[in-house]
Amino acid sequence: NAEYMGIFQLSKDMESSVFKLSRSLKAHSAAVRNVSVSGNGVLLSGSWDSTCCTYLYDEKTKTYVLDKTLALHSGPVYSSCPMVMNKGFLTGGSDGRIIAIDLIGNPLLMYEGHKKTVNSLSQCDPTEFVSGSWDGSGRVWDVETGKCKHILGDHSHGVAVLALPGGLVITGSQDKTINFWKEGVKFHSYVGHDDIIRQIIPIKDVGFATCSNDESIKVWDISGKLIQTMKGHNGYVYTLAQLASGEIVTGSEDNTVKIWKDGAFIDSVSHPGSIWSLTVNGMGDVITACEDKEVRVFTRSPTRIAAAAELEAYDSLCISKMAGKLNVSNLPDVADMTKIVGKKNGEVKLFRNGTQPEVHVWKEEGQIWEKMGDVMGPSPSQKDFYEGDDYFPQGYYDFIFNIDIKGRGEMKLPFNKGSIPLEEAEKFIERESIHKAHVEQIASYIRENLDQVQTYSAVPPPESKTAVPVAPAKEASHDTKHLPMTFYAKYDTIATENPMKKITEFQALMKDNPKYKQHAMLPFEESTLGSLITLIKNTSNYHLSKISENHLELLQKKLLIWPLEYVFPVVDLVRMTLMHSSMQPFFGSYERGMDFFTNIIRCIKSESSDALLITALRCMCNMYEGPSSSYVITRMFKLILSQYDIILEHKAKNVVNHGIALLLNATIKETNIKETSLKIDILNLLFKFIDKDISEAAFANIAYGIGNIVVSGGEAGKYAKGMDIIGKLTKKLATLSAEDKAQLEPVIADMKSILAKLQRINQYFIIDS
Repeated sequence: NAEYMGIFQLSKDMESSVFKLSRSLKAHSAAVRNVSVSGNGVLLSGSWDSTCCTYLYDEKTKTYVLDKTLALHSGPVYSSCPMVMNKGFLTGGSDGRIIAIDLIGNPLLMYEGHKKTVNSLSQCDPTEFVSGSWDGSGRVWDVETGKCKHILGDHSHGVAVLALPGGLVITGSQDKTINFWKEGVKFHSYVGHDDIIRQIIPIKDVGFATCSNDESIKVWDISGKLIQTMKGHNGYVYTLAQLASGEIVTGSEDNTVKIWKDGAFIDSVSHPGSIWSLTVNGMGDVITACEDKEVRVFTRSPTRIAAAAELEAYDSLCISKMAGKLNVSNLPDVADMTKIVGKKNGEVKLFRNGTQPEVHVWKEEGQIWEKMGDVMGPSPSQKDFYEGDDYFPQGYYDFIFNIDIKGRGEMKLPFNKGSIPLEEAEKFIERESIHKAHVEQIASYIRENLDQVQTYSAVPPPESKTAVPVAPAKEASHDTKHLPMTFYAKYDTIATENPMKKITEFQALMKDNPKYKQHAMLPFEESTLGSLITLIKNTSNYHLSKISENHLELLQKKLLIWPLEYVFPVVDLVRMTLMHSSMQPFFGSYERGMDFFTNIIRCIKSESSDALLITALRCMCNMYEGPSSSYVITRMFKLILSQYDIILEHKAKNVVNHGIALLLNATIKETNIKETSLKIDILNLLFKFIDKDISEAAFANIAYGIGNIVVSGGEAGKYAKGMDIIGKLTKKLATLSAEDKAQLEPVIADMKSILAKLQRINQYFIIDS
């Protein structure tokens, strides 16, 4: 019977639950996505923080102790499973890779082939294993060679997999079907659930079990015949496992782990968040992976239960998190109270009286439910129906968000509590074929608006990869239609092959040169660089992956201080890393950010090669893409200007063009601050660049840059009116193509209008004086 565990019920559960907290393991900095235990007791956890942790059991303290933290994947670690014969573990990540490691964390082999996140892993035969992915496929792999033996298609989106003896493979997915496979051939298929199938596990002497977003757990025999259906969770059931006793353990978004015996619910263990994964160890303990960043061990053994103070603190934590989980509509009505018989004297249960949840206790003597009080707390709004599509199944959702895509209107994004905003945002942008750059914005919108439905405006970025802004983003306070320009010039092409060739070439040269040998990378640093390159290349997972401290340490303290004649490919690599959002916390430390900036600005020297000057200017342009790095470069822009004679007098047209792009970015930042002297210095430089041999794109950047300063008004605007800006721009404009003229004439007209107003205001003050 479905039963919602409210706050009062929760408190009672904690007093009577057979399983008690044994240990909380706090090794991760983000939600824990999976846990696995090897046959000899080593515990592994994988997390959204892109790391795996291994733990060893300490017999003296009777607890798990953190052994190692492993950075195996370039993004979140979604799945893991123990390898048979105690060989180690398999881990699957958002980078599409599967990595085999031994029991002490050493990588053994990498398996590549999936195009998206690997969300499920299973092994039965020591020579092969099975994986499931968001790319809608399962794969059977040869353990030793790393080659894919079979691709198991015919599913949609995330695929759950189970490997069984004799080469039998069972899969399930968002399409609700359960498929049977042998040697890569599907021989049986049927609809198993009413919603997404999350996990499949073997059931000893019976067959297998599945859990689903339809809130049910089902047990099947080996032919696919339904044996049992268990219901009791009030949310998606993400995970399940079987104890040696035969009991089934399940974890859900409803913040509970439930224990089932012979198809009946017998126990519940509360959590402060959704349970993404659980497993059991050889001692009969239940180990859970929770969205609150912690791994927890629960035990029935009195010798392994946590201290009373820790249990009390955990109880309070769970109760404090429960208030927002109450779904009144799922509670039995008080009118049906007489039809429900309590299981034992003192049992606490929630009933619904209209819209008010009430707490009642069962009195065995009178065979009645006696009211204890009301439960106070927010109630969610009624669910809305969504008609369904290829990415989001038909059904009722907690929220239907309206996403406004310019030029196409509002598109629906259905969302349920307990789902991961980033995952749902990724599915939405894939469905709508919009730029992946918006995935984090949409995910943030979901997080911020889970209590109210609003409209988010998703503005597709310019298609052009060049540094030429193609349209203004908003109107200014002046009556202008084309100013200010707020699109930064950026260089976001990710192409690592040529820089890596040069870095490898220069590394070899420095190794053989006694003068520079100390700058050469050590073997482990070369390995770190390789993992950084892999991360940078995987642009589709930027919203999930993270540049590590090891990567930053290598860049800042090793590669960026290479001699000037060797450093340009490193600077180009840094340019690419600046497009990754995880670089911003690095600049949040002003001292570290300044150290980084100093290593870039040192490249602007008269003796520097054209390639080094261009990569350094591109790198500084990209610093404007993030709030923290933008703050650093804005604070130091006067230092940059002190080096600009090198750019202004340079004979290479491409160097000059890039210098102008950086000045444009500075004007975009400066339109919102009042540093007049800096604006005037930039204005004078842009004015001088008009007469240089520059590209049409660079001239457009000059026009927009000057326009930004003019539209900002103030003393810098008044200073501009004393220069022959309009005349000089118009003269240059006459040399451009018809297309570029059509783009820039309105911009110059806006400037002319603003300057005229500034002049009239000035004349008025003069007359009044």
